[in-house]
Amino acid sequence: MSMSSGTELGAEEAGPAPNVLIVEDDEALAEEMALTLSDYGMRPTTAATWEAAIAAVEAAQPDLVVLDQRLGRVDTLPRIGTLRALTDAPVLILTGNRAETDRIVALEIGADDFLLKPISGRELVARIRAHLRRVQQTRPAEKEREKEKEPEAPQGSAWTLLTVERELRRGDGSVVPLTGAEFDLLAVLAEAPGHPVDRETLTKRVLRRPWRPDDRALDNLVMHLRRKLGPGGDRAITAIRSQGYVFTGFPRG
Repeated sequence: MSMSSGTELGAEEAGPAPNVLIVEDDEALAEEMALTLSDYGMRPTTAATWEAAIAAVEAAQPDLVVLDQRLGRVDTLPRIGTLRALTDAPVLILTGNRAETDRIVALEIGADDFLLKPISGRELVARIRAHLRRVQQTRPAEKEREKEKEPEAPQGSAWTLLTVERELRRGDGSVVPLTGAEFDLLAVLAEAPGHPVDRETLTKRVLRRPWRPDDRALDNLVMHLRRKLGPGGDRAITAIRSQGYVFTGFPRG
């Protein structure tokens, strides 16, 4: 993989340096990519295993993830759903596998791009910038649409779900630290409190891909959200057999 110097591409507009997580078990390659991204004004962090990657996503909420398809014996493609349940950041798959089937599968199950090794530093940076720009351009439009709806919490609750700020606040004003996917899941369920929402609808609206019977990403996302709601979280979001999940209201207290 050849990495070009940071002078060969124009500088991006001033702003906070994006946090890019590089998940790569080749230490030399990971370091090379990190140095290149640093040269272009980004804040790279690295992880060499799947477990370390999940921990890094939960801890830092990166703006974008570059994920190697193979981490030792682990094929990461079937695990993209798990990653999607934790973050809505773009996920770029990095691989030496040129099989068209894998590229199609990766895109269908939630990856945003498929990068073939070897890739130059210039192309890597250009791809990352393109996805970061797309995210920046779509978020204002989403916020404008949300402004049309006044955020509310179900009756009898001291919690407040703020759709414009994308925040969940407790009665004491403290903010519950939700990932993008967790917030989207709660917002969709809270649109119809007391009424089940099927898994297919939730997967399409929250994870932005079709649901499959063997897909556990949604269930894992519900588990994480329940934990963050604290005591009573299991009762706040309940599973209805063959129907999906229902939001019964925020925990009291």
